[in-house]
Amino acid sequence: MNRQVLHRKIRRGLALMTLLFVLGGCGQLDFAAGPLLYNANVEPGHITPNADGNQDVTDITYSLRRTANVSIYFDNAKGERFYFRRDRLRSAGDYRVQWGGVVDEARTVETTYGPEEILSQVLPDGQYRWTVEATEEDGKVATVTGSITLQDADTEMPELHNFAVVPQIFTPNQDAIDDRVSISYYLNKDVTTPPVVYLVDPAQPDVHFIISEKPGVAKQGERGYHVYDYDGGVDLNAEPPPDGKYNLIGQVNDDAGNTIRLTRALTITEGGIPRADVAGSEIDWQGEMNRIVLVPLGGKLCFTTTVTNEGTVPIRTSGPWPGQEYKFAENSNTLAINGHEDAWLQQAGVWRFGINFDTTGVDFPFRWAVGRQEDLEKRMVRGQEQWYLMPGKSGQVAGCIVINEVPPVGTAVWWGGLIHQSVDIPNNDIDRITVQVGVPTTQTVKSGQ
Repeated sequence: MNRQVLHRKIRRGLALMTLLFVLGGCGQLDFAAGPLLYNANVEPGHITPNADGNQDVTDITYSLRRTANVSIYFDNAKGERFYFRRDRLRSAGDYRVQWGGVVDEARTVETTYGPEEILSQVLPDGQYRWTVEATEEDGKVATVTGSITLQDADTEMPELHNFAVVPQIFTPNQDAIDDRVSISYYLNKDVTTPPVVYLVDPAQPDVHFIISEKPGVAKQGERGYHVYDYDGGVDLNAEPPPDGKYNLIGQVNDDAGNTIRLTRALTITEGGIPRADVAGSEIDWQGEMNRIVLVPLGGKLCFTTTVTNEGTVPIRTSGPWPGQEYKFAENSNTLAINGHEDAWLQQAGVWRFGINFDTTGVDFPFRWAVGRQEDLEKRMVRGQEQWYLMPGKSGQVAGCIVINEVPPVGTAVWWGGLIHQSVDIPNNDIDRITVQVGVPTTQTVKSGQ
């Protein structure tokens, strides 16, 4: 092969390679330079968005040749515009999304029971003009439009009528005063997914404290009256949320996609698990020797001890005050009904120190406040005087039981206990002793002991 022939073949090969490259490159350039938005369609053009499983949704499809911000919206006959998507950044490619007649532009409306946020809503029946709109980085806009008809749409919003939170200042510390929050509402329609009620700190909106519904006549998600009981978790020995101001949220959505949310204020203060103990688990029994106390009939069994608040919240207490004497047949309840100045009937949430014995028919019949008044903080709560042993503080307790009658046969062992009334006995069987009751001597009777 001579040199001229060889050069011609080389030139032909280079020309062919150049043509293929140009064609390939031009093909890519032609695609990128074509219309930004294409193949946009909404099908079917007639839906019945009512969650009956029949023609509830339509498919929205579109394709992009280049990156763009995409909006999808619907205009009604009045010219009102409703967005399904607004300025969503999308790269080049094919897209498909289903639409069930729902728009999720949140707004707040006033109702007879307070402000309500509508988070999403099914559009009412009618003919709408749909638009798929794509905007490039340089501001150029491409749109494709068409029409769709909505019929038999479920536009009834699920409502939490009379959504109430009581009290709005909450002290979850088991003192039986504002320890629990009652949340109630009337649900106006059946929903498959039950409403959710939760607590959220505005400073940490992603952290939710879910509140469980109490069993009632209406089942979860069923039309009717619903109640929630919130204790902050303290009843399960869990620390409640930190003190502060919270939003209590009630939210519900129905099967069609209508969603509402209600917000109420709730403040937590002095929340925490109460903890107290008898110092050293010791009682100073008067006259005790080798775990035995001798008491003549008509004499007194006396003691002193110290109670310390070892927790982070105040503990509420109530009399009888230290120094109170009981007769053997009395107890802290009968003191109140025997004409005494103060009523010391049992109160839920109150802490008391008690003395018990092994044949009593009343658990811890002899009870005293966990400190003297000078050891405690007095507060006026709802017009009533309340006394608290504050965190880190200690209270002195002292008292006597007059053994003015022969105890039942078998009475021997006595002990102390720290009682959180209607909640628990945090410290029982403290410093057990044997009490021996004897016949008084003449000197004892004359002295009145």
